[in-house]
Amino acid sequence: MSWWILACAYLSAAGWGLSLLGVLSPTGYLAAVVCGGGGWWFLCRGWRRPESGRFAPGKLRWRFRHSLPAVFLGYALITFVSGLLYAPSNFDALSYRLPRVLHWLSEHRWHWIATSNPRLNVSATGFEWLSAPALALARTDRWLFLINIVCYLLFPGLVFGVLTRLGVNRRVAWSWMWLMPTGYCFALQAGGIGNDLFATVYGLAAVYFGLRARRSGRIEDVWLGMLAAALLTGAKATNLPLLLPCALALWPSLKLLWARAVASTVVAVLALAASFLPTAVGNARFTGSWGGDPRNQMKVQVDRPVYGVIGNSLELLVGNAMPPVMPFVSRWNAVVADAKRTPFFQQLVRHFPRFRLDGTNELPQEEGAGIGLGLCGLLVITGVAAWRRRAPVQPCGGAAAEPICSGLIVCLGTWVALLAYMAKLGSEVAPRLVAPYYPLLFATFLLLPGNATFVRRRWWNALALIAAFSVLPALILSPSRPLWPAQTICRYLTQRFPGRPLLERAATIYAVYRTRDDNLGPLRRYLPTACREVGLIASGDDPETSLWRPFGSRKVLEITPANESEVLGRRISTVVVNKEALELAFGCSFEQWLSKNHLRVLGEERLLLQVKGGVKEWFVVGAE
Repeated sequence: MSWWILACAYLSAAGWGLSLLGVLSPTGYLAAVVCGGGGWWFLCRGWRRPESGRFAPGKLRWRFRHSLPAVFLGYALITFVSGLLYAPSNFDALSYRLPRVLHWLSEHRWHWIATSNPRLNVSATGFEWLSAPALALARTDRWLFLINIVCYLLFPGLVFGVLTRLGVNRRVAWSWMWLMPTGYCFALQAGGIGNDLFATVYGLAAVYFGLRARRSGRIEDVWLGMLAAALLTGAKATNLPLLLPCALALWPSLKLLWARAVASTVVAVLALAASFLPTAVGNARFTGSWGGDPRNQMKVQVDRPVYGVIGNSLELLVGNAMPPVMPFVSRWNAVVADAKRTPFFQQLVRHFPRFRLDGTNELPQEEGAGIGLGLCGLLVITGVAAWRRRAPVQPCGGAAAEPICSGLIVCLGTWVALLAYMAKLGSEVAPRLVAPYYPLLFATFLLLPGNATFVRRRWWNALALIAAFSVLPALILSPSRPLWPAQTICRYLTQRFPGRPLLERAATIYAVYRTRDDNLGPLRRYLPTACREVGLIASGDDPETSLWRPFGSRKVLEITPANESEVLGRRISTVVVNKEALELAFGCSFEQWLSKNHLRVLGEERLLLQVKGGVKEWFVVGAE
């Protein structure tokens, strides 16, 4: 695990360093890799590593003969195969996380991008700095899913290490180390390029190394805990409240830093570079607010904490109570739509603009899924049973109870962090955004001593298998990476049973997801061969990644009312236009805009980028 934390911290710091030097390029990254390899060799010479047992293949085979480890191994193989078969199609990544890296590489540095999508500028950069070397050197995004595959493989061991150091019974921790990765948000992201599983590993690592440092007395553990906590915030700003449980885990060992003050200072600087701090500084400079949204244009800030807590609680409850397959979701959405007309919900939406319980999908998807009904249901059943058992607990103060007391403090800190998140931020995908919180929240209930008895019972193991298998339908049927002939079967069924809305919707969804990774691709054939810079007029959520393909061949510049006179005509002669977005942003018709700028239509396509958004008219226009 230590090698992963060091590598991620180094790449994050290297990204900012290369940007400052103006050499964010393939050559710059090759130099960074050479320097990083030399530094790694030098570091390993004096790195004191704890004693560890020898690798035993027989022990590994014995482990995966058990049902829960075998399920995890199966899911790891499924997600790896699906990542190999399908190009990344995470919509957030295609609409802002990949494009922002391509913008930086085209300018050889991080810079503030002229765009109608503020997330290209204000969002945390953790996953992007790990993506940048692959995009710069290999010029493809096909292998970026390996970042999450590595995180998924590290996940069980981290869960076990954290739970046991928090004071959870080892037998209970062993069972849940295999169950936790079967959470919907973790299993579905393992084969893609979402950044919530990625961040969860950092959060667990920060707590793990912090708790381990208490017993080992090794300053290296403190350093690794600091770096992991910094990377946690660098992955996503919504993880900032989790610094509280990380700090509680690390606090007793921070005095070790004084023993090697110079080296600790270097690590602290590296941690700051890998954290959200550089992004916050950029946000403050260009927007006047460290969060990057001083006027709340993205509508994620809740103005009254009580409505934030209520709204987020409802979203978490509903999002994690949905069954793994819900074919009649339209009925649920209709019920929610009626409920939102009541005075209570109208007041809630007024203070929580992005509150949403409708719009639920038939299957959990990586863009919005929480930990899921299976694990939540299992936790509730075993938590209630363990509480009713009321086994005696050693009072805090004894040496044997010390891990439990420390664990309770860290878990309490996590609940406080979650409350801070819910009071301040409001998003319709809260079940996914709090993914890094779930393991420590679950640990609170796993500390109940009765759990040690129930994990040995046949009924509990049967329920655990049911919970673990509950995500399997979503993995197999996922529109992002279906592991069955989805389009062929859907096409046959729609022809065999015409007029069935559910079948027609399924066929549409799978068709859209099949081309999502390159959904603006049909427009490229209208671009002039010599075109090296292309303009773009789009809504704030249109995925521009397609227009950059093949990566390194051209540059995309978004045209807005603010920069139209500067860019159009002087630098750009070819523009890709979303007609609806143009008329909304520029306040004139498409024809009027063409006439004003002396442009003509080179090509036209009607494209369905999102099922909920409907078909949009797209044009490629050029100089007359």
